[in-house]
Parts: sequence; structure tokens; C-alpha cells
Amino acid sequence: MLQGMGVNVVQDEVVGIDAQKKNVTTADGKAFDYDKLFMATGSSSFVPPIEGSGLDGVMTLRGLPDAEKIKSAIGAGVKNVIFIGAGFISMETATLISEHGDPGLGLTVVELMDRPLPLMLDKEMADKVQTYLEEKGLRILTGKTVEKITGDNGNVTGVRLASGETLEADVVFMNVGVRPNTQLAQDIGLEMAQFGIKVNEFQETSNPDILAGGDCVEKFNFITKQPTPGQLRGPAVVQGRLAAKRLAGYDIPFPGVLDAGGCKMFDMTITATGLTEESAAKEGFETVSAVVDSRSKHGMIPGMKPWTIKLVFDKQTQKLIGGQIVSQAVHPAREIDAVTAFILGGKTIPELTCFTSACNPDISSEPSAEPITIAAEQALQKLKN
Repeated sequence: MLQGMGVNVVQDEVVGIDAQKKNVTTADGKAFDYDKLFMATGSSSFVPPIEGSGLDGVMTLRGLPDAEKIKSAIGAGVKNVIFIGAGFISMETATLISEHGDPGLGLTVVELMDRPLPLMLDKEMADKVQTYLEEKGLRILTGKTVEKITGDNGNVTGVRLASGETLEADVVFMNVGVRPNTQLAQDIGLEMAQFGIKVNEFQETSNPDILAGGDCVEKFNFITKQPTPGQLRGPAVVQGRLAAKRLAGYDIPFPGVLDAGGCKMFDMTITATGLTEESAAKEGFETVSAVVDSRSKHGMIPGMKPWTIKLVFDKQTQKLIGGQIVSQAVHPAREIDAVTAFILGGKTIPELTCFTSACNPDISSEPSAEPITIAAEQALQKLKN
């Protein structure tokens, strides 16, 4: 499609950039001149310095080749798979293997913090997820530190915890974060920040002819205005579009990130945006929050599924700063997009008590039970305490 629009598409690795001559060199020796350059070098899986992480059978997931490797590894003779880290990639991978793998496969998730999905959910919301997944057969160990990955003849055999317990494993899946790919940028002297390449609000680097976006650049949080990695697909797409608009003569600044995201595990969908209560407290906010149980349809309609929403507000300004949804149906979880819009719009507790949604018995609970409104009503009452 791009080639049909006059875009020259070259599939090759860029191995060098000459910022003085303004050209890039690919692995096959070709050189391409540029007037303006956009860097989107992405990120790579971070493997923590745990002894044994180089053993055969220790895997990460960042792209299709990794997925194919994992799929081929979960075959005959594999009895136990351990997942280090309970972020959404680990959890989704574990549930997919549970659904499509050998029914007798032992699947264990080991998480350092006190709950699964610790960056997305507060404890009371994460507890719902953990209970559900354990009922589905996953073993989830929280508050555990991995001390060593054990092996024999170069192959993984288990995971030893700081407690001294060793868990048997034929495959260890490790996904505890990513690191920005910044080597090319560093080689040409671009200014670096704490979480990647330093860019301004228009995606411009310290070199006026080079722009950058996506996982390789540092972003800022919309609420706190503080630097953050923001390594999700949504911000990367927006930054690419804004860079293109900048080159076309538009001046549209990047608004910052809310780290809005979601994941699906079996029939449960989890979404979140903005700050959790825990992360808000670390940023110095005094919060007021509300948790509301809701329904995917009117209570009298067959096929109704339960879901729960939590909203987090800044007590001082009364502005909405975060939301979390745990749902047994997919479409209620998309209400997180409304929460994101309200955060971007600076909506307050009193304003949200007046929110009304598009209602129909087959697609929502009754108007008197709109969960965002009910959460705002509860938060309003808590302000008096």
C-alpha cells in the first residue's frame, strides 16, 4: 500500500547514521540520504541479572519469532512452565498456554509484588483477577523473589526463590519489562534522558533534523508532568502521527501519557488508565476513591455479566486521575476510554455525578446505576468525612 503511494519501503537493518552527511547505512551496505530523519527504534525485552537466565528454556516475548519459539517449546515432555513477573504479557501468555496447551501442564506465575498486574491495578481489584485465574488452574505466587534459575547440562530445570523453595520448570518465561533501543541515537550524540532519547513536545531531538518517537523516547505523564517510559502501542502511534504533522507544518504538541491499556485472560477483560491509588500516593497525591460493581446488561436480561470499576480522584482538586475495570464481558471494559477522556478533560467529582451514558437494556445497566456516576456519588460523600 505504501509503495503504491510513492513511498520507498526498504526492509533492512540500519547499522549506522551519519548526522553530518545526513544519511543512513543499512546492513547490506546501501546508503540513503535524508533531509529529516524519524527514529522509531523501539525497545527490547529486559532480562534481569538473575543467575541462570542464559540457560536453554528461558524465554522472553517481544515479537513473532519469540512467540514461535515459545509455541514450539511448549510441546511433548514439558510438564511445568514458570512465568517470572505478573505483568499483562506474562499473564496473557500464561492464560493462552492454559487454553491451548496440554491440560496437564503446570503453570506457575511468580511475582515480586503483592498482586498480579501491579502497575495496572490496586490490591482490591487485583485480588478479583487472582481469584479468577486460580479458579482457572493457574498457580500465582505473590511477594516472592526469584534468586536463581537452576539448570542441568545447559537446560533449565527450575527456579529457586529467596525463601529457599525450588520450583520445578522445563520452561521459564521471563517478562519483567523492556529497555529502549538507543544505541544508534547515542552513537551520533543525541541527548539522552532517563527513559530514552530526549525529545520535545513535537518529537524533535537535540538534532533539529532528527525526530523520534515510540518506545525509544522518554515521555511525560499527563497528570504528574514527570518523565516516564510510556512504552505502550498507543503513545507510539500518536507520536508517529504528530511527527509527520510536524514535518507537514503543523504544531500539535504531544499531550503526555496516561498508560491506558488492557488485557484479556480467559473470559475476563482488565483495563486501566491514569494513576492507581498506590502510584498516586507515591507522587504525593491525597486520594479519594470508589469501587462500584456493575452489570453488562439490565439485571432482567439473560446473559448479564458482572464487572467492577474503580475510580481514583485527587482529593485536593477533586479531579479524576485514574480508573480500573475488571469485567467478565468485553464491552464494559471499554468504558475505560470514557475515563481516559474525563481525565484529559479535567473532570471533577461533582461534574461526574451528572454523567449519563447511552443506555439500552441489552448493552448497559439501567441509567440509575451508571457506574461512573455512582462512583462519583460515592466519592462525593467521602469528601465530607
